Amino acid sequence: MKKILKNCLMYDGRLESEIRKVDILIEENIIKEISDEIKVEGNCEILDLDGKYVVPGLVNLHAHLFGSGKPSKILGGGSMQKKILSFVGTKLGDKVLMKLVKKNVLTALYSGVTTLRSSGDFYYSDVRVKKLINEKKALGPKLIVPGYAITVPTGHGDGTFAKTATTKEEFENLVKQNKEHGVDYIKICVTGGVMDATKKGSPGELKMNLEQTKYVCDAAHKYGMTVASHTESNPGIKVACAGGVDTIEHGGFLEESDVNLLKNSGSAQVVTLSPAIPLAKFDPKETKLNDICVYNSNFIMEGMVDGAKKCLENGILVGLGTDASCPFVPQCNMWREIYFFAKHVGVDNKFALHTATYINSKIINREAEIGSIEVGKRADMIVLNGNPLENLEALRNVERVVLDGEILKKKKIKKNKYIEKMLDTLL
Repeated sequence: MKKILKNCLMYDGRLESEIRKVDILIEENIIKEISDEIKVEGNCEILDLDGKYVVPGLVNLHAHLFGSGKPSKILGGGSMQKKILSFVGTKLGDKVLMKLVKKNVLTALYSGVTTLRSSGDFYYSDVRVKKLINEKKALGPKLIVPGYAITVPTGHGDGTFAKTATTKEEFENLVKQNKEHGVDYIKICVTGGVMDATKKGSPGELKMNLEQTKYVCDAAHKYGMTVASHTESNPGIKVACAGGVDTIEHGGFLEESDVNLLKNSGSAQVVTLSPAIPLAKFDPKETKLNDICVYNSNFIMEGMVDGAKKCLENGILVGLGTDASCPFVPQCNMWREIYFFAKHVGVDNKFALHTATYINSKIINREAEIGSIEVGKRADMIVLNGNPLENLEALRNVERVVLDGEILKKKKIKKNKYIEKMLDTLL
């Protein structure tokens, strides 16, 4: 059945575009026509939006699907974390995990995310849920999945969402194993992270060397897959770029030589301010993290902002992801990442929204299909009550979601009131 969205105030996602009043015709899952007025002919589903705003579906480039975003001491490691991980490996634990992942992708979808790139999950739960979505056995955004991340012993994610290797053969086997499980790309962890750092100023401690990074990148590229790297320091960026990584996840302070490295490598930076800002700003009593983590969160936040600014100044692509599942990063808050990007990196609202839609789709080579509202592209859109170009908080409550041409029913997202109240202090 054809569908028409009538009386839309549309921003199509392109930087040069302005909001205009249009009707949008959808056939199957493709946008067929955008014009001032589309006449209704034959059997057609009509949704009169009466002047509501329509923008492209959001693209979240970095999220983990196994958590709620609720602060917990378990995230810092220890015996309780080991018990939880052991439980997840059981038949009952797997059922709990899959139920949680399916719930989380629904939350992301109804908050406006129509394409989501997961960034490392347990037991290929992201791959399995993607398969269910593709087979119409579950509802969720388009998923782009890596399965397990790959790193070295003591690297970020070791013992949780990452598998480790040390030799060329081992790295190549892990890439092959992920490929055989049906992943879309490969995630590696070149540096350490905030919660596994043991001293102040060391969240981006180099873990994978250039040779190891190259082993993974060469193997992945041979299979036609891209590589994203958890990288939170200047030395890590140097290794990741030289090794052939396609996206730098998080980022860090950039020197002039790093800018040239990024340009020459064609790598993009994916900013994830959503965990760094609250963990840096909130009292450790609230985050349930120690003083080292708080200090390092601030270090990472400043590095990401510095790197993003320099990338933008030099024409290097910068994308956005939430790093959902981290403390204070629930699955419903892609809008906050967009807000933080505008506020801290200093871009205007239109550029921030353009980044979360078109630029993000370009970074994952999907701009021909998604990322903007244009004839011939997939019909992924969200309906808002307010103008996001005037106020990005209009993205906070999505009125309706159009996913692959289907106009989804309204659904209210259940949010953690404590987390939302705390995060609102950062606006």
